[in-house]
Amino acid sequence: MASSPRWLNDEEQALWRLILGGIRHLERGMEDVLQSESGIGASEFSVLVVLSEAENRSLRLRDLCQVLEWDRSRASHQITRMERRGLVVKEKCPEDARGVFVTLTNDGLARLEGAAPGHVESVRRMVFDHLTPEESELLRVFFAKLIDTDPQG
Repeated sequence: MASSPRWLNDEEQALWRLILGGIRHLERGMEDVLQSESGIGASEFSVLVVLSEAENRSLRLRDLCQVLEWDRSRASHQITRMERRGLVVKEKCPEDARGVFVTLTNDGLARLEGAAPGHVESVRRMVFDHLTPEESELLRVFFAKLIDTDPQG
């Protein structure tokens, strides 16, 4: 027998909607800044950052998926588009014919380096300029718990 839903009260519902609105606001803001200042999208920026931090600026596609928490289909389509633009290259894995390595190109690195200052300034302006150190710590604790929570309960 299924248990009854634990409905949100009015305060919880208002907070939940505020959280969703805040996430959308941040996503739109980050996308707008990246597109207008560097011509790359937030998804591209995420890929470029992860690859720039990897050894030899290269990762297996499955590892990239894991770091970004993306499914393989989404990552494959994104990488294909980025490869067409010269931001990354794909290469077959020599020891595993099914594996693919994704490597950041010099053009991709230059695009990332051009985008990073505006991106970090927008993060500071949209988020950290509005938080006290105590509020930052509360959010850090909350999001750490959230990430460790099983969504199935």
